[in-house]
Amino acid sequence: MKRIYLLVASVFILAACSFLDKMPDDMKTDEMVWTNRNEVLKYLTNIYAALPYDNLHQNDPWLGCSDECDIPWAVYQTSGITAGNWEPGTDFYVKWGTYYKAIRASFVFENNISRCHELSADVQRRYVGEAVFLRAYYYFLLLRQYGPVVLITEQMSNSTDFGSMQRSPFDDCVEYIAGQLDRAEELLPYSYEAEPLNMGRATKVACRAVKAELLLLAASEQWNGNKEYYDAFRNNDGTPLVASDYEPEKWRRAADAARAVIELAENHWAETKLGLYYAGQSVDSKDYNPYKAYYNILNTGWNEEIIWGSIDQGGISYDNRGVRYAWMIHTIPTGINCMGAVGPTLRLVDAFYMNNGRSIDDPLSGYVEEGFAAKDGASYNPKGWDTGTETGRKGLIADLQKLDAWGHSKGDWNMYVNREARFYASVNYNHRVQITYSDEAKNRNKFNSRADQKDGWGRCELYYGGGSNSGTNLNYTMTGMLTQKKVVPGDFTNNTFSGSYVSLYIRYAGILLDYIEALNEVEPSHPDIKKYWDMIRKRAGLPGIFETVPNIKGDKMQQRAYILRERQIELNFEGDRFYTCHRRWLSGSDSSEKETRFEIGKFGDGGPVWGLSVRAGDPKTNSFKSTEFYQRTAFETRVFRKAMYLFPIPQSEIDKSPGLVQNPWW
Repeated sequence: MKRIYLLVASVFILAACSFLDKMPDDMKTDEMVWTNRNEVLKYLTNIYAALPYDNLHQNDPWLGCSDECDIPWAVYQTSGITAGNWEPGTDFYVKWGTYYKAIRASFVFENNISRCHELSADVQRRYVGEAVFLRAYYYFLLLRQYGPVVLITEQMSNSTDFGSMQRSPFDDCVEYIAGQLDRAEELLPYSYEAEPLNMGRATKVACRAVKAELLLLAASEQWNGNKEYYDAFRNNDGTPLVASDYEPEKWRRAADAARAVIELAENHWAETKLGLYYAGQSVDSKDYNPYKAYYNILNTGWNEEIIWGSIDQGGISYDNRGVRYAWMIHTIPTGINCMGAVGPTLRLVDAFYMNNGRSIDDPLSGYVEEGFAAKDGASYNPKGWDTGTETGRKGLIADLQKLDAWGHSKGDWNMYVNREARFYASVNYNHRVQITYSDEAKNRNKFNSRADQKDGWGRCELYYGGGSNSGTNLNYTMTGMLTQKKVVPGDFTNNTFSGSYVSLYIRYAGILLDYIEALNEVEPSHPDIKKYWDMIRKRAGLPGIFETVPNIKGDKMQQRAYILRERQIELNFEGDRFYTCHRRWLSGSDSSEKETRFEIGKFGDGGPVWGLSVRAGDPKTNSFKSTEFYQRTAFETRVFRKAMYLFPIPQSEIDKSPGLVQNPWW
């Protein structure tokens, strides 16, 4: 079911640095704007325009700065961040001014909408709810990135002395944002299912979901009793901005907030159409395909799982074709007009389970790291195509593109054999048949540099000297693997594809994980932990967690480790990993200083980052049969300082606002 649909394409072409400083049209008077319904809607639409987009280099640094991903190009700001080459004057991913302008505009809108008599009282009420929600959401984004904010709670006059204003304590910020979300919820509908043209506006569901994320942030170690912040984080008058005492009840409050979202799915489904996405399948059917269900969550436009996000209309990124197009250009293997290099690290790859639900370090998992698969996986060719014929080749490629066939094939490296469905939907690897181009052999053979590997299948060559790792440019993955998630199956031969794609902020599975994570901290034996955790794993085609590791049941510390791992897997490449590690105060953990067999359960945004040996062997003779490529290696050493738990407030803001204190250790 469709959930959130951003309003009009014009939103995306407005400059974030200035569009909120003036009325929608400088030639119109104040009276003309606020008495005309179309102008009022334009103003509200402009407040939405400050929303970030799910883009690997323009709006979203959280992927390339986390331990799950590598984005190698030095031109992107993530490179400077991970190298530690930044300070308050560097201005990496500056959102401070942008979000405050949107917040100011929300007050202007709320204070003037009653002047528009062309709008009914009900519509005015709903529009105010949207403005209040957006105000709260922008404050939440500021809080998450920068910490305690300067809390402006009303429209300020131009004569206000902003330079003397100070930051508010973190808990005060949380209470204000939560209150605004509660207020907005009262003014908003459950959804816009009956009004397709209004899809994309704020809803009751979005209000509750953002509140759940807010309170989870507040309950976590970064902000709940962080004595280092208590000592170092104070206003100029000595007011501490972070409380010193740990409050377990904050976890209870976070759990209750997430449970309130679940209640909308379970008791108000007719109004919300909210729930996990199964690609139209019955999860209990013997023919259930977990790969298709997981893969298509972010590839089908809007569905019942998406709570809050914005639509990709194009016009804001590479070649004016939209952020999903830019993502695919940067993730599809080099070979057919693409420059794929966005690579998952071994820390993420190792985290995925086997298809029997067991961890790869479990002796009962069946995991084998080295060698080549002797046969196809059970789901790879379900129709039994004769792949030695042209008809069979095209038939299997069609099934792969329809997501009806999946898993490993004969000749894949054993590291990728018999892994869970979410792995194949998220990670692209050497020797895998690519599903983004037509079945014409002449096109698919462009992936291959060796004549003996031009067999019409289009298997990507990620080893040194291969078609997607020539060694002559930087358009190759440093980790030896590529990202499959959010890559749209079909024919991308001419760099075109159709459909509407979501810049995702919150989805229902994330709320389920929020709930069990928070509940575990206060009541680790609560039956809801098993209930909702099993729902996520069942959708992924896996047995319940306590079936495979029964000894952890009821143990808060052990369950916490597995819950954080479930987040790492389920929400991979969605921006969650960066903030989960930050709020749980884990980003500064020591990374592996030397080669270890697995990267399971490890944290840390600094130190060596592990992948495969992308410069191993002889590029003139390497092939799919080469084994040196698969050796684990540290390809990069990153810098993480304690200050980097928060982004610095831009120095330009500090200079013009003497009352504003900088974040700790910057």
